[in-house]
Amino acid sequence: MRRALAASAFVLAGSTPVFATWSVMALDLNTGTIVVASAACVAQRGLAGMHAKGLMDIEAIVVPGKAVAVAQADFDSTRDNQKLMYAELARGTDPERILEVLIRQDPAIATRQFGILDMDARHVGFTGPATSAISLHDQGQVPGTAIWYSIQGDAFPNDQVVPAAVQALTEYRQDVAERVMAAMEAADAKGGDRRCSCLSEPRVSVACETRTAQVAYMLRAEKADSNKESYNDGNYAMYISVTDDDIKPTENANPVKTLRLRYEAWKRTRPN
Repeated sequence: MRRALAASAFVLAGSTPVFATWSVMALDLNTGTIVVASAACVAQRGLAGMHAKGLMDIEAIVVPGKAVAVAQADFDSTRDNQKLMYAELARGTDPERILEVLIRQDPAIATRQFGILDMDARHVGFTGPATSAISLHDQGQVPGTAIWYSIQGDAFPNDQVVPAAVQALTEYRQDVAERVMAAMEAADAKGGDRRCSCLSEPRVSVACETRTAQVAYMLRAEKADSNKESYNDGNYAMYISVTDDDIKPTENANPVKTLRLRYEAWKRTRPN
C-alpha cells in the first residue's frame, strides 16, 4: 500500500484560507463505485455567497466509473480548478500530471488542498504550505481489497484526525459507503474542524453536545451513473446533504451525526 502524509508547518502572512474542510473519498476498482463525503465549519449562507448550492457543489469532482477528486482548503470560487480536474479525469489523464498542471497554473496554489483517485489505482494528494497549521492528507489501499481511499483536511485541532479516519475506513469491514461514513464519524470524534463548537454562529435550535462542522454531505456514484453538464451534477445513486439551516428538531446539531441519521434513513428506502 502506497501512502502519502503531508502537514503544513507554517502559514504565510495574509494568506490564511477563508474556508477549510475535511473530506473522505473511496472507490472500489471491482464494482466501479465511488463515494465522497465531507464536512466543514462553513455556514450554508457562506457557501451561497460563493454562488454554491452547498459544500459538494464547490468541492467534489465526480466522473462516474472513472475517478473522484476534491478541491478544498481555500476553495477556488472561479471553479477553474474543478473544471480542469474534471476534464482531465474524464480523458483518463494521470492524477500526478493533473496536479503538475494545477501547481503551474494556479497563483493561489499555496492555499489549496487536493485529493485525486482513479479507477486505475492512480492517486495523488497535495496540501499547500499556506493552508492552516494542521493540514493533512493520506492516501492508500485497504489491505486485501480493491478499495482505494484519500482522506484530507485542514483546520484540524490535532494531528490525530486523519489517522483515526484512515483506521476506521480500513478496519470497518463493510462496503465502500459504510467505510466512508465510519471514517467521517472517526474524524468528527477527534475534533473535525477546530473552528466549530456548539456556540458557533449560526446556532442550530436543537440540542447540541458536540459540533465539529456546520455542513456535511455524502455522495455515492455507481459505474452506470452519469453527469449532466458540470463536474458534479449527475444523477447519482445517492446524495445526502446536511446544512445548518435544514437540521430538524428530531435530528442532531452536529451535521456529521445527522448525516449518519439521514444515511440510515436512505438505506431503509433501498430495495432488498
